[in-house]
Order: sequence, then structure tokens, then C-alpha cells
Amino acid sequence: MKKQKINVIDLDKTLVSFDTFRELVLREIKKGKFIVVLLTVLRISRLISSSNYKMRVQKYLQKNYSKSFFEEYADEIYQKINPKVLALINQNTDKDTINILLSASPDDYVQLLCEKLSWQGSGSYFDEKNKYHHLYGNEKINWIKEFYPAMKFHYNFSISDSKSDRKLLELFESKIYFEGN
Repeated sequence: MKKQKINVIDLDKTLVSFDTFRELVLREIKKGKFIVVLLTVLRISRLISSSNYKMRVQKYLQKNYSKSFFEEYADEIYQKINPKVLALINQNTDKDTINILLSASPDDYVQLLCEKLSWQGSGSYFDEKNKYHHLYGNEKINWIKEFYPAMKFHYNFSISDSKSDRKLLELFESKIYFEGN
């Protein structure tokens, strides 16, 4: 039986030229949102981990914004997709390939972007037990292996700018370590 091909694509600084989460945080800081400013100071001071920081900011965003806010942000991101990167992805995609967007950025808008692209994927998320899954580094590998096991899927192509994704890229037949937009 022929395995279905999958491609895995990183979002921030790969599919788009900027860090979508950082952009969202900067907007909240400019609005003077105290909790985001405080959490950012704690993170810069290394008093909380990156995962804890992202989890807390994501909870704040979910509590304070509706789905339409995330839809508008996904639209904005979609408009800024790098056409050269998209062309590389399309060169490695046929009608039977599943394109998967994986990002450490919040799933709240990553899923909406996946819908716009007719792709699958995930961003960092809270599961049904409210456990936070920060899709960064090895967590991306664990996610792929859980939802797209190698015994059922052919790991065809992957692209990322992040050093933390190098082990993920090594799982794929064809890979591009993308150094900047």
C-alpha cells in the first residue's frame, strides 16, 4: 500500500517574513495591556520560560478576544505569505499530498490560516484536559508522529527557518532550512 505524502511547513519567518506571535504581543503592549507588559518583562528577565510565557499570553488573548479578532488576524497573515516560499511548497505538492502548517504560535489563528490554505496543522494549543502543548522543537516531532505516523505517511518535504526544527527537518526526504525571507 502506497503511503500518503505529507509536507510540514513552519509559519513564522518561513511562510511569512515575521513572527506572528511577537507582532500580536507588540500590538497588545502598544495598547498598554498591563498583563502582557508584565508577562513580557518577566520573560525578558528570564523569570518565566518561553512556554509558560506563551501559554499565559495565549490564555489572555482567548479571554479578551472573539473569534472574529483571530479571523481578521489570520486574514492579515494570509495576505503576507511569501510567494517564493509558497512556490517551493507547491513544487513539492501533488494532488494527494497533505500540507501541514506547524507553529509554536497560538492555534487560535493558525487553524484559521490552515482553513484559508486548505491545509491541515496546528499551533500551540490547550487539549481537552486544559494541558498546554507548546509546539516547539521536539513537540512538533511528537505531534507529527502522533497524528501522521511514519508507518502510514511518507514524510516528503519540510521547510523551516528555525534551528529548533532541524531534527524535524531530518525526518523528511526533502527539506529546506530556510534562512530568512
